[in-house]
Amino acid sequence: MDDDEQFAVSYQGVSPGVPVLTKDGTQFGILEHVLEVPEEDVFDGIVVWTGGGGWVDRRIQRDLSSGEASAARRLELLQPQHLRFVDADHVAAITAGYIRCDLDVAQATALPPPERNTPVYYANAIDQATGYHRTYGTMFRRARWTRGS
Repeated sequence: MDDDEQFAVSYQGVSPGVPVLTKDGTQFGILEHVLEVPEEDVFDGIVVWTGGGGWVDRRIQRDLSSGEASAARRLELLQPQHLRFVDADHVAAITAGYIRCDLDVAQATALPPPERNTPVYYANAIDQATGYHRTYGTMFRRARWTRGS
């Protein structure tokens, strides 16, 4: 797959579930989620589901691609051994159809898992609202991001 075959997109526009490739185009996982600080427009890297192959990976890819956030939470809680962190410096291309890294297969295999000490935050839909709903959400300690359990 050539980078010219796909249109480049921002890290904010890529969908979870897209294939993550090595520099030679070998798929080593799927995008679980993007690590970012949206308020500061900072891209920190990606978390990749490496899985074990088979129907479970296809099911997870389908769930992530359809925007089902619970799929990502299940992965983080139940099977963290299959998650790997790719630093933003190693992401060479982000397209609508895949993410290509500048890693070879051996480097991709040796990627570290995401740090467990780093909390995972999720956007809270009520805080995206304005007026009454924003006040209501703040009263119950619902900041813009809520820490995942």
